[in-house]
Amino acid sequence: MRSLACVLCILICSGCSDVSTYSLIPSAKNTDITQEKRLERKVQASRKAEIIQGKYTPFVAIATYLNDVDHINAPREVFLIELYEKKPDPKIQSKLSFALLSHDIHMESLFVTRLNPHQYTDILRPKNPYNTIFVVEFDSISKKHRETMKLQATIKNVGSMTFDFGYPVLKSKLR
Repeated sequence: MRSLACVLCILICSGCSDVSTYSLIPSAKNTDITQEKRLERKVQASRKAEIIQGKYTPFVAIATYLNDVDHINAPREVFLIELYEKKPDPKIQSKLSFALLSHDIHMESLFVTRLNPHQYTDILRPKNPYNTIFVVEFDSISKKHRETMKLQATIKNVGSMTFDFGYPVLKSKLR
C-alpha cells in the first residue's frame, strides 16, 4: 500500500513541475532527418562538467565542440557552452574565463559571446530554457593537439570545470 502511495505522489509531483519537461541532457529527437543528424553530432561532441560545493551543485555546464558539429572551416576552435546556474547572476560573463589545454599548450579564449534568445539557431539553442548560452573561440590548434584537447571553464571565486575532448569520437554515417 505504501509503494502505491509513493508512486501516486511521484506522478502528482512530476505533473506540478517542469523538471520532467526540461533536461540538461542533450537530445537529437527531431522530425527533420537532416536536423536530427546535426543534433546527434551535437550530442556526440558534447561534454558535461559541474562545480560541487558541499552537498550542492551551483553550476552545471555542457560544452560542445562546434567544429565537430558544423564542420567549421574557420581558423578557430569554437565551443558552445550551455551554463546552468542554481542562482542566476546577470554578471556571470564577467566572472567566466576559458582556457584550451593540450600537452604544452595553455591558450586563453579570444572571444566569449553570450547569446540572447533572438540569436538562437537550431544548433545554438539551450536544451533547458533556464540555461545561459555562450560561444567561446580560440586560435586554431593542430590536429595532433586536438587528440588531447581539454577546455577549462573557470568561474571567479567559485571554481573550475574541465571538459575532456581528447578521447576519440568514432566516425559515423551521420556526417
